[in-house]
Amino acid sequence: MDLRILFLAGLLALGPTARAEVSVLRLSYAGKTIDLSAAEVATLPHQSVTAVDGHDKKSHVYVGVPLRTLLARVGVPAGEKLRGPALRLVVIARARDGYGVAYALAEFDQAFSDRTILLVDRQDGQPLPPNIGPWRIVAPGDQRPARWARMITALEVVSVGN
Repeated sequence: MDLRILFLAGLLALGPTARAEVSVLRLSYAGKTIDLSAAEVATLPHQSVTAVDGHDKKSHVYVGVPLRTLLARVGVPAGEKLRGPALRLVVIARARDGYGVAYALAEFDQAFSDRTILLVDRQDGQPLPPNIGPWRIVAPGDQRPARWARMITALEVVSVGN
């Protein structure tokens, strides 16, 4: 039997942990879903912020894409359109390990808040390590680090209430 076939059969037998993970960020709102690769996210405009990580209590420079930029790609209401029922929209950030956090959509809009919440891919000039990346949300101003979710895989916008 060809050695290449044996090698591939061995990899398949080992399961998904032996295969390389492909980093994809899924964005969804109102029936529209977009999957962005890590390479596509890397091409989007990035900003930096210096903030203290609530876990290690150290100041770091984080670089990433403002979440408002990503959410605009799936057509979430912003600016003057963010009113009435749209103010019941919530962004759920989902992580690879099953963790999830929620943010009010208004938290990302410059008309409501002057802070910028980022989906970061670099910390202190380095890519995020696998136990934190491929992406992490950094929410400067949060007093607790619970919403600084790591290993982000999806951002889903849903309506709460009626």
